Amino acid sequence: MKTKPTIVMSELEKKLEQGWEKLTALLDPKERAEKTLLEALQRDYFEERQISEALQKESEGIPYAHLRRKLLDIAEREQAHAELLAAKIRELGGDPSEHAGNLRKARASNAFISTLDLLQILQQEKEDYLEYLEMAHLAKEAGHKDWTPLLTQIAEEEQIHRRELMDVITRLNPLPVQ
Repeated sequence: MKTKPTIVMSELEKKLEQGWEKLTALLDPKERAEKTLLEALQRDYFEERQISEALQKESEGIPYAHLRRKLLDIAEREQAHAELLAAKIRELGGDPSEHAGNLRKARASNAFISTLDLLQILQQEKEDYLEYLEMAHLAKEAGHKDWTPLLTQIAEEEQIHRRELMDVITRLNPLPVQ
């Protein structure tokens, strides 16, 4: 069976055009920054949800109502951060659940499960602070300067969460008085 040369040529031209578009997109700093921003948003969306779930679970084992309430408040704010990130992911044409599912499988063995997890969450909050500042910079590079205040605000809230978690941890495990 022979194909007409014009059909083969048009298919070849189409493939060349698609390849050229991909290549120019990779070379465009704004496109690269936007792709990196999307990946960072998806990663942090998952982490915010994971921390929220872990704090809710941890709060169940806390014997003091005021400390349990503090953990639940932080969990609610972490969930709110996740929702804000999901909206930004969709704005960039991404799907928050797609990347989160892959990360969940990859990190299943590292799930938070004990009181020691509060220390891990504390460390994660520190790392999240730095990641949000980095994302604010990426947002500028990707042409989303209006996102910078939101990402900076979330970074500042991560610092507040860190202080609140430190307070809960020290109240649960006070140092002995000498």
